[in-house]
Amino acid sequence: MKRIAFLFLFSSSVSIAQDMTMIKATKQTINSGAAPTSTTNYLIEIKKSKKCKLSIDSVVNVYTQKTTAFNIVKVDNPESVSPNYKQVNATSIKDKGVFQITFASMKNRGSGRPGTPMNLMVPIADFTQGAIVYYTVGKKKKQLLVESFEELETINAP
Repeated sequence: MKRIAFLFLFSSSVSIAQDMTMIKATKQTINSGAAPTSTTNYLIEIKKSKKCKLSIDSVVNVYTQKTTAFNIVKVDNPESVSPNYKQVNATSIKDKGVFQITFASMKNRGSGRPGTPMNLMVPIADFTQGAIVYYTVGKKKKQLLVESFEELETINAP
């Protein structure tokens, strides 16, 4: 019985020590336009359980090791049918709660004009091997590895 109590206390202290945890990671491709253009939107939803100052420093593509521009919002009342999204400063996140980090990659497949190549595959910064979110808590640099993204249904727009 003492071992069970010790394991419970140990596991609870480890989970409390976690600054932020990933809830989900998704990606959705949207094909649109006469060009046509493919945009893949990525979303990483995280939960910050402690009230401390946290800074999201960068989001890096695991394959290319390049940083990408990102946006971060706080999700108020995430269980609601229509949650509120509030833009936050990535360098100064103090509240605890649910946050969404979003970014995108885009590729063009030809211009659609006569005489130009169609279905031309252009290399893009695809996150097929995952992403790393680098962040700072106090003065400690940390990272959150996103190994894969759940693929949502592709949208083919006109």
